[in-house]
Amino acid sequence: MSATPKQLQDLMGRAVQHHRAGELDAAKRLYAEILESRPGHADALHLFGLACHQQGDHRTAVEYIRQAVAQVPDQPVLRNNLGDALHKAGDPARAIEQLKVAIALRPDYAGAHMNLGAVHAESGDHEAALRHSREATRLDPQWAEAWFNLGMLQLDHVMLEESIQSFRQALALRPAYRSAANSLLYALNLLPGGNPAAIAEEHQRVASGLFGNIRRLASWPEPCGRIRIGYVSGDFRAHAVNYFFEPILEHHDRARFETFCYSDTTQPDKVTGRLRRHAQHWRDISGLTDDAVTEQVRADAIDILVDLAGYTEHGRLGVFAAKPARCQISYIGYPNTTGLSAMDYRIVDGCTAPLDEAPHGSEGLLRLAQGFACFRPPAHAPEVQAPPVASNGFVTFGSLHKLEKLNPAVIGTWARILLQNPESRLLLARDQLDGWHQQRIEHQFAKFGVGAERLEMLHLSDPAQSFFEIFARIDILLDCFPWSGHTIACCALWMGVPVVSLRGNTHAGRMVVSVLEGLGLDELIADDTESFARLAGELGRDPQRLARLRLALRGRMEDSPLRDEACFTRSFESACLSLLDS
Repeated sequence: MSATPKQLQDLMGRAVQHHRAGELDAAKRLYAEILESRPGHADALHLFGLACHQQGDHRTAVEYIRQAVAQVPDQPVLRNNLGDALHKAGDPARAIEQLKVAIALRPDYAGAHMNLGAVHAESGDHEAALRHSREATRLDPQWAEAWFNLGMLQLDHVMLEESIQSFRQALALRPAYRSAANSLLYALNLLPGGNPAAIAEEHQRVASGLFGNIRRLASWPEPCGRIRIGYVSGDFRAHAVNYFFEPILEHHDRARFETFCYSDTTQPDKVTGRLRRHAQHWRDISGLTDDAVTEQVRADAIDILVDLAGYTEHGRLGVFAAKPARCQISYIGYPNTTGLSAMDYRIVDGCTAPLDEAPHGSEGLLRLAQGFACFRPPAHAPEVQAPPVASNGFVTFGSLHKLEKLNPAVIGTWARILLQNPESRLLLARDQLDGWHQQRIEHQFAKFGVGAERLEMLHLSDPAQSFFEIFARIDILLDCFPWSGHTIACCALWMGVPVVSLRGNTHAGRMVVSVLEGLGLDELIADDTESFARLAGELGRDPQRLARLRLALRGRMEDSPLRDEACFTRSFESACLSLLDS
């Protein structure tokens, strides 16, 4: 028998209650019961589809919400949700159609503007994305997600000051908004002319907003026997962090240390398997709450807990805020303070944090004598090739840095180098470098008098493509500032490509300088943008010097502390032991 209107109303009321409580399966069962009796029930069709959408079943969502739209085509909410489902289902063109209809029906619909901005961003129409995202914040200035989305688009445009203000607004509205916090602090590290002390203070304010309510543990088991050291990361996979972490894990002295890896890696790969074999204990924490991870660390009686992520996507600083281990260290995954009073130390060296410089941040500084990191190049790195200037007849400067690191000061300095070396070229390669970004960068260089013919830009769209192959086409890598490209520089030097770097005023701005000093290549270190341009230009005009460096750099690295994995690990272990003894 078909349900009466009163029964349908009762079923819908119960279903909506389940839906609002997040009990989506229970809600869907009741929506389905309604649809058995009334197949064209628009609300049940819409909400069943919405529940599917919220569970990640976007194709089923499209099927049901589309039926609801057919019943009531003039409802902007249905059009908006259909557009969002189409977007997530991989149909951006139809998503844009539906979202435009939603806005035509209701021009002040902030949600539709935000969703349309997101679709345009993924489709490569960055200007439209920015326009609609701005409109969403204008229409609903109390919506934290709208400010966050706007900040991400402004970051994509390298509008650093504007993105920082948007992220701050998102955090002001929701102090525990982790994605906005991560993005704000990331952008602060990118900002030219930033004050290190002020940035450190902002890290502490953000940490307080995120983790200030977490209760800290105050007692821990006394170290007994081997030191139990744990590493926490969401990047135990094919990721740059492991160029520097894997050697430590492999070379740990098992007679003195017992190693634990807390892996938040959702898509394990061959690197994950290799790390797992090196670790004595492996804990998969993917999907666990911070409280559950904290309890696991406590149960493992960890003496030293090391964070390898900081304010990145899979960061677990909420665990560290609870202080589950006697000694806690921030290392390699994030190049600034965590702002956590529960984080005891941050690993640096005498170059990235000179002794005569006042420290900034919440942690003590643990300086390693032979550099803050060692480096293991991947096995697939090819052999060093001859410098391309020998066959091209002109020097090729290069960059593989993230595009948001190419701020106007960087581009202006690089333009000066190209103008001082009239036959030279600049090769830019990155996965972000789509057609719109290429035009944007061409326009920026044109402001300094550098034509597009001097630029070669590669969109690395194939995830299987190794960027190591690109170094065969580059004579000199130009570092960026104020956040230097540490991993890129290490890889370039391994491939025989010299790197010119600018000494900054933070750990992030001195990481490449630390590497160059360790290799005895102080002549490639600049103290200001003028000397940066001069050093790069002089090197570009000396093909014989380039050839000598090309042949010597890999061997020079092999003979340096940067590649002495066992010695570095002993130094790291000694520093850790000294913390427990103090």
